[in-house]
Amino acid sequence: MKNTRKNSSSSHKIRICDHPDCHEEGLFRAPKDRSLRSYYWFCLKHVQEYNKNWNYYAGLSPEEIEHEIREDLVGHRPTWKVNNLHSKRFKDSFHLFDDIPLNSSTSEKYQEKEKPFIASIEHLKAIKTLKLRPPISLASVKKSYKNLAKKHHPDVNGGDKEAEEIFKEITQAYHLLCEALKR
Repeated sequence: MKNTRKNSSSSHKIRICDHPDCHEEGLFRAPKDRSLRSYYWFCLKHVQEYNKNWNYYAGLSPEEIEHEIREDLVGHRPTWKVNNLHSKRFKDSFHLFDDIPLNSSTSEKYQEKEKPFIASIEHLKAIKTLKLRPPISLASVKKSYKNLAKKHHPDVNGGDKEAEEIFKEITQAYHLLCEALKR
């Protein structure tokens, strides 16, 4: 075996540091390349020096480095876009996404960066009452409320009791969602 010597006090072999002109024991391994399958064996001083100067991404272009980093986020496992899963919808018990097609033209519309809205049962009912679609934002709540209030206001409907009840539900839903979104 190359770079080994027999220990005089025992019968086992000692690995010698792979650094040229070093005769210390090589106790610490360091990778030879990105495959991480073969290693150098160094003494403590030389492994620290080697690790300080070794670059895992050496020889890669910036695009390849970016690709490596993105792949590492998911553990180099394959991932799929939600809208490419044979056009199957996920189970939507509250029917919030019934009218939203899962294709690229509409998914771009819903990819606006919003703070996450965690909804309770009351919030989900309010969302349905105001006929909202995700992402839910304060602006979208106000816009929907304004449109529905114009349509169902009792003054516009000649004092109709049914329109008045709908208007009350819309107003309650509006206040509930505004309060939740302002937190």
